[in-house]
Amino acid sequence: MTPTIASILTSAGELSALPDSWQRIDAVVSHSASSTAQIAEAIALDPGLSARLLRMANSPMFGLNQRVERLSQAVHLIGTRQLRELALAATVIDLISGGPGRRERIEAFLRHSTATGLCARAIASHRREANIERFFVAGLLHDIGLFTFEIAEPSLAAELLATARARGEPLERVETARLGFDHAAIGGALLQRWNLPASLSEPVAWHHQPVAAPTCRVEAAVVHIASTAIELLGYGGEHGVSTPLEPQAWELVGLDAQALISTASEAESMLSQTLSVLGGKAA
Repeated sequence: MTPTIASILTSAGELSALPDSWQRIDAVVSHSASSTAQIAEAIALDPGLSARLLRMANSPMFGLNQRVERLSQAVHLIGTRQLRELALAATVIDLISGGPGRRERIEAFLRHSTATGLCARAIASHRREANIERFFVAGLLHDIGLFTFEIAEPSLAAELLATARARGEPLERVETARLGFDHAAIGGALLQRWNLPASLSEPVAWHHQPVAAPTCRVEAAVVHIASTAIELLGYGGEHGVSTPLEPQAWELVGLDAQALISTASEAESMLSQTLSVLGGKAA
């Protein structure tokens, strides 16, 4: 029987829902009356996450001119919503790192995903977008549907990947021909199940066809370009043939070639440390 998106999500194990620690942080940050101290207290209930967020605040990713030693200080300097996005990133990396599958596959997946997130963040910064951390998270999560598919239907996922390689076609085309949907659609549906906003779910769902995104076309185009650039740098994981770059996505983002080279190089330079700080094992 051909699986559906719903059946794949049902079989996704721990990925089916985000942990309570994230739900608690999200609830506090989303409440308009929450103070900096209350947000810091909610994060502090997870010591491992707290330590990683402090390391991230002191990493070259932010380039702050002062040492950040307290969560309340991190909330103040980085921003509440930005810190929430980073907490989400660390939470999902934990789920992926602890999931089933070959260790080398997980490491390759995390390298590609994190590199794409960093490149998307750099492109968003170049465009002077607000809250560039949401671009980082969208890039980080862009292929979460592929990972979910591999967990839920490992034999079928391997078969479709082998077919894509043998034919020299992008994986998403083979998936759509066989299933009626691709891994991007699975990822978008998963993020909706997690109750994440359209600014995250749409770039994931439409990163192969960004101009078709209902409301977040620029975000989807940024992730599309970032993923393509990172694959050209050799961080393609096990995707097989790369997705062709859509000219309309390039026009939407308004990036010149030199700027893309610069942003991709910036992402590559921060990759190892970012993986280490966020808790991934692929550094």
